[in-house]
Amino acid sequence: MTRPGCLFSLVALAWSLPAPAFAIQLHMGNEGIIVHQLGHLFFLFSMVGLMFTINIKHMNQQKGWRLIQYAALFFIFWNLDTLTAHFLDNQIEVVRIDTLSFTRMQVVTTSDSSLLAVVYYFLKLDHLWCVPAMAFLYKGLDRLLKDRTPRQGRSEG
Repeated sequence: MTRPGCLFSLVALAWSLPAPAFAIQLHMGNEGIIVHQLGHLFFLFSMVGLMFTINIKHMNQQKGWRLIQYAALFFIFWNLDTLTAHFLDNQIEVVRIDTLSFTRMQVVTTSDSSLLAVVYYFLKLDHLWCVPAMAFLYKGLDRLLKDRTPRQGRSEG
């Protein structure tokens, strides 16, 4: 194998080795979690305001705005979900996740409540709210852009 081929193989091997992803961000200390929770509250109330604005102005008659309204609804559920999960694990600390192995984790509650562990597990699946919200937002903005573009072309031409 040539030297460039060896170098490429070494770089490809280095990139393929597993490394910690650090996909879960913990908010240590009171000020970190409080500011983070306030951000979720602000986002939640903003989405409630957006939904009411779309309804009051009857913008939901357009498909794009209706899709954006669905996005806002899913973002509201996502924020309620994450506020609750953060409250349980970071603020009152009744739940924690123990890593048992590379592929196994365990939800541990201070009261040994299996119901709380199951509820917390489902709260941590917050992407089931967030991903559809982002998809609805994208489709709504895309629809608004498609609905707007032909009118601009006709008025300028």
